[in-house]
Amino acid sequence: MPESSQAQTAPHRERTSPQRSESLWGNPTYRQWFTADTASTIGAAMRGFAISLIAFSLTQSVVLAGWLATFSQIATHVSDVFGGTVVDRHNRKGLIIANAVFGTLLWGTVFVLIALHAIAFPIFAIVTVAASAVNGLLANATNAMLRTIIPTREYPKAQSLNQGRDSVVSIAGSPLGGVLYAVAPWLPFAVASLMYAISGVSAAQLRVDEHVRDMVTTDRKSKRPDTASQADCTSDAAVAPDADATAESAHTSFFEDFIEGWRWTLRRHTLLAICVIAALVNFGLNGVFAAVNLQLVSTHVDSVRLGFVNTVMGVGMLIGAVIAARVCERVHMGTGLVVLSVTSLLTLLPMLFSNDYLVILASSLIVGLPIPTINSLLMGFVFAKVPSEMQGRVESASGMLSMIPTLFCSALAGSLLPRIGFGATIGLFLAVLAVNVVIALLMPSIRSLPAADHWDDASL
Repeated sequence: MPESSQAQTAPHRERTSPQRSESLWGNPTYRQWFTADTASTIGAAMRGFAISLIAFSLTQSVVLAGWLATFSQIATHVSDVFGGTVVDRHNRKGLIIANAVFGTLLWGTVFVLIALHAIAFPIFAIVTVAASAVNGLLANATNAMLRTIIPTREYPKAQSLNQGRDSVVSIAGSPLGGVLYAVAPWLPFAVASLMYAISGVSAAQLRVDEHVRDMVTTDRKSKRPDTASQADCTSDAAVAPDADATAESAHTSFFEDFIEGWRWTLRRHTLLAICVIAALVNFGLNGVFAAVNLQLVSTHVDSVRLGFVNTVMGVGMLIGAVIAARVCERVHMGTGLVVLSVTSLLTLLPMLFSNDYLVILASSLIVGLPIPTINSLLMGFVFAKVPSEMQGRVESASGMLSMIPTLFCSALAGSLLPRIGFGATIGLFLAVLAVNVVIALLMPSIRSLPAADHWDDASL
């Protein structure tokens, strides 16, 4: 945010300012936040790995397994559309705890039913979709709260730490999930339930005094429509209302806040261009790996080897996270996006000609290398340019725009594999990545995105 916006203080803003310690780890609130976020990430990795295996074991159908994954993603992203507004209107700490409680109960129920041999596919599908919907509604609270914990200048570093953490979880989580599943199919869900419980306990210890609902209540009657419209179009960060305006503030409705978030997002042309690139990359990458996962499941590859694919990709992302921590402040975002687009296509191209396990592992390793740097830059840029009171809504709106095509990757891969085979299915998703390369090269708004030290001069 611009310094003029950060410098203003008002009763409606969070009372706890981001702590400016020399090290992120010197900030005790950040450590508690990181613990809560890490535990929920591990929980998601454990249950995510086992869902396809359980679905296939119950139905013996890659089509049904693929459609279950698709319905889960649809539930996540449909609820996420409204989740950003929920996050901006309510206490984020409480939402993090609520998400952890639901995760503990729902996946604990699955664990018990599988252990008692009382699980049926319809019940498993209902719980999976319900858990995905709750997660989509509440999960944004974690990232939205980070704005109140650390200063903007430390966010790229924090994001590179998150990328490294996620890579470690991928490295250890998938083979661990495979081993647990081999021991007993209910074990991954038991561990997931435990991790969500730990996340809730850690979140309960956070000491951040939030007044999030007041942050999105302004006196709309005191604003002329033309003035509000002009402010939306010319400023990348909302200026906090002064104390007098706050004193006269009137609570706005959920619908008004929801529309405001989408209007703010859709008027940012650079953000929309980023969403287009992200949507195509997400569709291509997720489609390829959905096809890989279902192909290995259908050919009865053991769960340990299946999990090792995610492990190898996690190794690539961990190496990439180490690189990101060193270069993310100097890399031009435009150059990075073009590199990511080209690399994603070239590194997955060998799968078009071979479904050999070693070829899949090699492509999985290399494709993960540039992802942490790009994620750190893009998320840091958006984090810096979006006002605190809009974080949840803009994240959910841009996330929805970036993920709409991806919702159908698993269903599409599961439906195509039995009909046209592995190579042709991979070819379809690679064609999307090829289109993305052309778009990234031809869009000036993408190529001109600057490095972090020039973000103040860039428009979102």
